[in-house]
Amino acid sequence: MTARDAFHRFSFALASEGSRFALAATLLLIATGCEIVGIFVLSDVIDGALTATSLTQFGALAVLWLLVTAVATAADYYGQVAAIGISERVVLRLRDNLFAHIQRLNPVVHRRFGVGDLVTRHTGDLEAVEYLVGSGLMQFVIAAVNTAGLVVAAFIMSWQVALVALAAVPVLWALSALYSRRQTLVTRDERIANADIALAVSTAITGHETAVAYNQQDREHARLHRHGVTWLGTRLTQTRIEAGFGAVMGFGQVVVTLAIAVAGVWQVRQGALSVGALLALTGYLGMLYPKMQELAEVRLALASATVSAERICELLDLEPTDADQPDAVAHRGADHRISMRAVTLRRAGVTVLDRVSLDLNPGAITALVGASGAGKSTLASLLCRFERPDEGTITLGDRSLSELTGRSIREHITLLPQQPVIKTGTVADNIAYGCPDADRASIIAAAIAADADSFISALPAGYDSPLAEDGLTLSGGQRQRIAMARAFLRNTPILILDEPTSGLDDATTQRILEPLQRLAAGRSTLLITHDGRVTEIADEVLELHEGRIRPHMNFVA
Repeated sequence: MTARDAFHRFSFALASEGSRFALAATLLLIATGCEIVGIFVLSDVIDGALTATSLTQFGALAVLWLLVTAVATAADYYGQVAAIGISERVVLRLRDNLFAHIQRLNPVVHRRFGVGDLVTRHTGDLEAVEYLVGSGLMQFVIAAVNTAGLVVAAFIMSWQVALVALAAVPVLWALSALYSRRQTLVTRDERIANADIALAVSTAITGHETAVAYNQQDREHARLHRHGVTWLGTRLTQTRIEAGFGAVMGFGQVVVTLAIAVAGVWQVRQGALSVGALLALTGYLGMLYPKMQELAEVRLALASATVSAERICELLDLEPTDADQPDAVAHRGADHRISMRAVTLRRAGVTVLDRVSLDLNPGAITALVGASGAGKSTLASLLCRFERPDEGTITLGDRSLSELTGRSIREHITLLPQQPVIKTGTVADNIAYGCPDADRASIIAAAIAADADSFISALPAGYDSPLAEDGLTLSGGQRQRIAMARAFLRNTPILILDEPTSGLDDATTQRILEPLQRLAAGRSTLLITHDGRVTEIADEVLELHEGRIRPHMNFVA
């Protein structure tokens, strides 16, 4: 992907920033123009100081110079503030767009990339993309205009000296092209290594208890260290490229400055330049090469940003599984029967579900058992339209799920996942996660129905007690009952329970069976389980075996 391709792909983020972008660019161009004019005025100040016969004559030129400098400073300040505001809004817009897309992808995709990698793409990579389409582009334009202005001013003052200064430009620009290609290659490795570090940290922290229990802290540390060493190598390579380019540019600037000095002094001796004009010309050309170096450095940075753009596009190019058809409608009416007919799903060429048919009827609990990895959770994912089948149809009422909006489908389905999800917030916030507008009385009623009120009330702040991410301060049974209270509060006609007793002891399992029965009462319920004790509450028990559903005969827990 080229920088131009990336700009066209992400330029939508600048759509509402046109006037602000123009204002910031105008202010920065005014600052640039004042800097150029200021050196002209400085030339007159110096010559005036040498020839002035009164302090008043010299003072007028000095005040003009200070005024021009003040305007340049003010314009630069407000231009920089406006540019940073644009930059941050563009990053916000890009992140919102990417996150919205990520939420519509198959959960399997999330697991494939990993939390750490996705976080890195939402942070560092997005900021690099913003630089490419926003602040970096503006910086390049301002530096280019500044360079052009300095070149014109230098030619006006002495075209001979200006030619000497510009003689090395083609060589230096060719060097910047060479360095930018090398920068692109190494930046790709650096971004991958950075994502690996984020993934190693996130997995180590979430699995810390297991690592300690198995005495594998050193192993986790070694894994992080390996990725850190890889990242260190890529950063050192980047530094060598950047420092090497800076050194070449710096040496070139010294050589050219020496050549300018020789040519300028010769012009003064010939009477073609005054001393003030020579100092001003030297100032122009002294500013010219840093601006040209800035252009080249922006070019390197843009080359690096294209790598981040590729990583963002890799996600955006994934087809959302939750995309609605243009003519999709919301599910309406009282018919909440959900059925699967000859549904087949394949992953990586492997058939996970093979011509599966299933009916979930209101008021009935259908238990689905089977070996680990048989595809039970995948079937639940299809019912929620997290994924779409390769063949067959799934209907809600009398319409196919593909004809309905994903939001309306899930407004009628509550999924109780295998691992209860506890969000950062209070106990009440977690129970009301699916119904943010629920009042406190409804929240408490849901907790009572889930047999959670007693332990919640015993917490230091009751329902206002803060919970950390994943609710690790709670027991497994307590987390499960909060998740059940969330399901009670949501009160949807279809319920999917995915291993609701996973990891719970006998006493806790027995305690939640009654709330589970109350939760399932009157609903179309799919109960996925390995637990023979739980199947006792089911009206029908089916088995998923080798991708197909068959009546359960002799299930052994």
